[in-house]
Amino acid sequence: MPVSAATKAYLACVLFSIAGTGLSVATGLDPGPIRPLAAAATLLLGVAALLAAPLRALGAARALGGAGLVLAVGAASEVAGLYTGFPFGRYEYTERWQPVLPLPGGHVFPVLLPFAWFLVAGACYLWVSRWMTGWAAALAGALLAAAVDAAMEPVMTGPLGYWRWLEPTVLGIAPAANFGGWVGVSLLAGLILGRFGFGRVGSPADAGWVLAGHLSLVGAIAALAS
Repeated sequence: MPVSAATKAYLACVLFSIAGTGLSVATGLDPGPIRPLAAAATLLLGVAALLAAPLRALGAARALGGAGLVLAVGAASEVAGLYTGFPFGRYEYTERWQPVLPLPGGHVFPVLLPFAWFLVAGACYLWVSRWMTGWAAALAGALLAAAVDAAMEPVMTGPLGYWRWLEPTVLGIAPAANFGGWVGVSLLAGLILGRFGFGRVGSPADAGWVLAGHLSLVGAIAALAS
């Protein structure tokens, strides 16, 4: 099944980021602003890849409306988590995930964070929508998203240092509550996308490549940093 131009550009960015990380580790050179710029471009191109088919089939208003609600849900859940510890456990973001917005109480909020939620939860939902629909697709996508997060956590809190946990973790990954939080928020994201018609028109091929690229980049960073 053919993939979109945005997916091809996304995969090119993934390869660039992996090569750049390897070069930085091998030479000890600081990539400076290239690192956050490459990370932002990779993330945003991944989101564009997931939206390519829905934009064509649903139109801009409906596709962007559904995506916007998922972005809002991701952002709201993170703000709640920062101030209350619900639903993920107690944690805080650092200033390494640039750019960040300062929040009251000394917290910082990465601007790209909601897009990361859409990339992971959206890609998982669209990928499983090849085989199932409705609540089943939303739940399967949510469980897959939680599994993807479990793979991401050691890299995001370790080599990248994007956030730190303020309570004990399970197996050095994340607090037990984090798994439930990811399932709950990703389930809501899947139900929203299903309601807006993404499950019928989204491209499982694009979603699969976005997931593969994301996990490849995370795995490469983990391997190179060890």
